[in-house]
This record gives sequence, structure tokens and C-alpha cells, in this order.
Amino acid sequence: MITSTGPYRRMDDMVQSIDPGQAFPARCDYHSGCRERLLSAAESLCRESGTSLTANRRAVLDILSESHHSLGAYDILERMDAGAGRRPGPAAVYRALEFLSGLGLVHRLGSRNSWFACSRPGEHRGRSQYWICANCGVVGETESEEIAQILPELALSMAFRLDRVSIEIEGECRGCQLQIKG
Repeated sequence: MITSTGPYRRMDDMVQSIDPGQAFPARCDYHSGCRERLLSAAESLCRESGTSLTANRRAVLDILSESHHSLGAYDILERMDAGAGRRPGPAAVYRALEFLSGLGLVHRLGSRNSWFACSRPGEHRGRSQYWICANCGVVGETESEEIAQILPELALSMAFRLDRVSIEIEGECRGCQLQIKG
């Protein structure tokens, strides 16, 4: 069990502080609302940063917003090729992903070398945890201040310097659990 000197003494207390309803996007088959929210946030963040949402960046973001699953760069490239006549190169997709990630519009799953659209664009402080369903592939995200606080404390106690933290948790989402039981 992990203990902490912070406000949460036990992992159980920390887990109870996470709202599971905020972790996973609502199951939906029609993603126009998700897509519209994401594109609106993208345009706003681009305006604020003095950059633009180019056609290539928009195409990558649009493809990722089609579902709540992650895709690899070459999967995105394949879908771009199927959609329009002109096929961009892999470097163009990676540049778009890097740009969109820098604005917090997409996130990378290192364990899968894939990317997914952010369900809460513009609301992050860089302390997210990613929850990946091993059955259906849906990706949820939480941003727990408690988890973000305990990791530096734990690293300090081990005389370890943190450079970057990425937390990916794999398991089974509620929807899949209910389908299996049903």
C-alpha cells in the first residue's frame, strides 16, 4: 500500500476522490457533439496561441474525434488517404499530432504508440491519468491532484528525479463489464 504525507494517507482514500463519471466519455455512436466541442476548443486555443488550425491539423483532429478510441499515426494516415484524394506523408501526420498535443487537444498513449482526442480540451494542468479498456479500446481520462501530488513525494523518498510522468491504466470499462454480465 502506498502511503503519503499529503492529505490522502491511503490509496483507498485517493481512489474515492476520483469521480468515475468524469473519467470516461459517455458512450455514444454519434460523435458530432464531441467533434463540435473539440473543434471549437481547437479554434479557440489556436486563436489564443496565435497559430492556426491548418487543413492537415483539422483532418487529424477530425479523425481522432470520430470515436473515443486511440489510433496510431499510420492508422490516421490511412483514414486521411481514404477520405480525400491527396495523401499526406507520415511526417505531416506526426507534425499535426505534435501540434495538437501541445495544445492539449490530443494525448499520446506511450504503451500503445497511439493518440486519442481529449475529452476535456483546455481543462488540463498536465496531470492526467489514462484509463484504457482492454476489451473495447475506449480511453478515459482523469486528472487527480492527489495522484499528481503523491508521485513527487514518492520519488523524493527514493531519491529519484522525475522528468516526465505518464500514467496509463488498463482494465475493463463499465460498459464492457455490464455486457459480459448481461
